[in-house]
Formats: sequence, structure tokens, C-alpha cells
Amino acid sequence: MRLLDKKEINFTPLVSIGQFVILIFLFFITLANSSKLSQISSSRPTLVELQDGTSIRAVAVGEKGRTDQAIMDFAGRTMMNLMSWNAIPKSSDESLNPRELKLDPGVQIADKKLTTNTWTSGFALSEDFRASFLREIAGLTPSDVFSGDTQSALLVRYLSNPQKIESGKWQLDMVANLVVFKGKDQLGNAISFNKTIFIRAINTPPLPNNPSVQQVAAYNARKAGMEIYRIQDLDLGR
Repeated sequence: MRLLDKKEINFTPLVSIGQFVILIFLFFITLANSSKLSQISSSRPTLVELQDGTSIRAVAVGEKGRTDQAIMDFAGRTMMNLMSWNAIPKSSDESLNPRELKLDPGVQIADKKLTTNTWTSGFALSEDFRASFLREIAGLTPSDVFSGDTQSALLVRYLSNPQKIESGKWQLDMVANLVVFKGKDQLGNAISFNKTIFIRAINTPPLPNNPSVQQVAAYNARKAGMEIYRIQDLDLGR
């Protein structure tokens, strides 16, 4: 007679539970690694082809995401094109006198005119801001720009890093001089041009078939996926 009966222990349920726990653990490890690989893959430069057939390397960003460098490049390039006035076209033939070249007739804005380059660059401005700002520039543009006697150049001395306002919107400060060259004066007259520029992300639709001159100009000005929606005097006391 046994004082204590020994019962056989069945380990099968414990093994099954252990295997289930290990499988769940391995699943989460795989999931985490996949997420990391996806992040690495998304941040890796990718070769993309533009509509005009050229290829560039690009990094994927969100629909409203833009890099600081892209924002600064867009702001600087747009402001220089808007404020640099020159009606004398460039020529590869250095033997030609600049005055023998066909001058830019400009674009009529009410009773004033803009250089064609300024007009095309104006498409980088939002529609609710573009007309009023271009009228201001037309009022500042000397009439003898179109006779080739006066030119200007915006010399950007400083661009701050963009400050995020909200998703898809930024502001940055620009310190610059607008230098006006008149006649044979190669020194020019410098005027302070210090502004705070407000930029937002936009979607740029592709060009239609057989686009007009205006459509091509608008596409080229906005293909960076951004627009300037306000420009105000820089508050140096901030």
C-alpha cells in the first residue's frame, strides 16, 4: 500500500504555451525590424524622373513636409528673381553691344511695367497676394530699366532657418540689399531690403498637353511645391 500516490505530470500544455509566447515575441521583433527597414528605405535617396525628362535624386517627405534647405533655396531664389530687374537679354556672342540686343519690352501692370522675369517669378506667390505685390514692384521699377539704362540686383546677405508656424507653413527672415545700377555707375545705390517671408506647402499639378506660356511660367515657379503667401518688413527689434 502506497502512502502517497504519484501522478504523472503532463508537460504538453506548458510546452504549447511556451511556443505560443515565443512566436508572439518573434512576431513583434520582426514587426519592429520591418518598421526600421521601412524608415531607412524611405529616407534613402531615390532616382526620380521629372516631367521634362531630367532625372534627380529625391528623398520622400510627407505631403506637407519640406526640408529647411529646400525652403531657404525657394525663398532666396524667388526673392532674387522678383527684385532683380534687367531688360538687357544675355547673349553668348560677346562681340555684340548690349544695346544692340532686343530689350525686354516688359509686362504691363496698369500704368506701370514689370520685367518679364519678375512677372514669371510672380507665379510663386499665392493668388490672394500676387496681384497686390506685383503692383508694388511695378511702382518701384524705374521706367529706364526698359531702355537698358538701369538695372538692379537683390543681394541676399542672410536667410534664417525656417521657423514652423503650423503643419505645411513656415516663416523665415531675410536681410538683403537692393542695389540699383544707373547708366555707367557700376558701384550702384544700395537700399536695405529686410523682410520676413511666409511660405506654405502646395500641390503642383502636372503641365497639360500643349501648355500656354502662362501655364509653363506658373509651373516653373511653383514646381518646388511651395508658394509665398505674405511678405512683411522684418522686425529687427524681436
